[in-house]
Amino acid sequence: MTTDRSARSTPTPPAPGTQRSWWLREALAAEGEVAPAPPLAEDTTADVAIVGGGFTGMWTAYFLTERAPGARIVLLEQDICGGGPSGRNGGFVHGWWEQLPYLVGKYGPERGMETAREADEVVGGIGDWCERHGVDAWYEPRGFLRVNAFPREPNDWDDQVAEMTRLGAGEELVPWSAAEVQRACASPAFGDGLFMRSAASVQPARLARGLRRVLLERGVRIHEGTRVRAMRRRGARLDLQTDGGHLSADQTVLALNAWAAGWPGFRMRLLAWGSYMVITEPIPDRLAELGWTGNELISDSRFTISYFRTTRDGRIAFGGGVGAAGFDGRIGRTFTHDAHAADRVATNFRHLFPMLADVRLEDAWGGPIDIGADRFPEMGSRDGGRVHYAHGFAGNGTGPSRLAGRVLAALVDGAVDPLARLAPVGHRQRIFPPEPMRYVGARIIREALIRRDDALDAGRRPSWFLRAVARLPGLLGYRFEH
Repeated sequence: MTTDRSARSTPTPPAPGTQRSWWLREALAAEGEVAPAPPLAEDTTADVAIVGGGFTGMWTAYFLTERAPGARIVLLEQDICGGGPSGRNGGFVHGWWEQLPYLVGKYGPERGMETAREADEVVGGIGDWCERHGVDAWYEPRGFLRVNAFPREPNDWDDQVAEMTRLGAGEELVPWSAAEVQRACASPAFGDGLFMRSAASVQPARLARGLRRVLLERGVRIHEGTRVRAMRRRGARLDLQTDGGHLSADQTVLALNAWAAGWPGFRMRLLAWGSYMVITEPIPDRLAELGWTGNELISDSRFTISYFRTTRDGRIAFGGGVGAAGFDGRIGRTFTHDAHAADRVATNFRHLFPMLADVRLEDAWGGPIDIGADRFPEMGSRDGGRVHYAHGFAGNGTGPSRLAGRVLAALVDGAVDPLARLAPVGHRQRIFPPEPMRYVGARIIREALIRRDDALDAGRRPSWFLRAVARLPGLLGYRFEH
């Protein structure tokens, strides 16, 4: 494709929230006619009820069909499967090698390494699953490159690399020189980098819709357009109340993602945050000029991280965690219709790729991410082992949600399984302050961190006030930054 650069101005992104994400529209168009999954319209029973039709819920259902093929599994989704963040994210598939120093510090060398190795299964596991089930999710195992895009700041990973080497996993995170980074993607904003070989990209909505198809073929009952209003104990069973009927189940899996921030028992442990994406028109010739033809996933090292990848038809999908925090666990238009947040993502795109200032942005969309105090997922059971949950992926759930599905299926099955005993399982993180302190504090800290990033982008030293506020979460025991 040839572009007349002189004849074009810098275009702005379309308003977010007017339609489904580009990923989901593309996936639904490719899908064609599908088996229906009508709303629940009567009282019914199940062995296992799953609330949430995103990656976590559907992977749990899939692994339960592997463990117990005859189990009666009913999945309830308030929208359509993949309609939430699972159909809106960047499609970055990786495990927790970058988290290994944290895992070892938290759980010790043996258990931390065990967790990282189990999490790494997701990269090859998703590719194998797609091949096994004939799901064309655009799977590309090409690795993940984190770049230093601050012009006057040293990278922030030297200590991490040294610790990985000491732990015997140095090959998982490999430093790249600025010249090596430029050969992968020639942006003048990029300095040196850190490459994680075990990572892949997917078209996330295609993966989600593929999971839906496979589950229906395996006899899982899916009810889309079905919102759970309440859950109560009824003797030895759990009763899920919806607008169309009640579902009675022996066990329930809560795969709620950011919606868990508004669920009783989790409200004080999660903070919902907005993340937005834009996508360009097809520009394969411009990608070739950049040398970005290896389909590597790339991100920068900002707090409001910019993450970006290419697509099969030569676009750049570019996202950033620049949205606002939610109030009291409510998931509303803040997470889907924030034009200011979409504009910030577009500005970050122009900053990192100034040579693409004339490229049209065809779509913009947003969604919520859920962040716990440790910026790490919670997985476990409650209510006497009848309710199981996983949430808090902090915007990095495309890969780890598969691990969560394996863990939740093991917890439901009740078998003696090492997955159910992984170190993070059952670990509860500290709570956040009550509202309105949580909302006000998150907004103040977020703005300070964004302004600090902006100053570093411009090559300026942030003010003492911004530096002080940016350090505040860590001083209070919260792990907000990467």
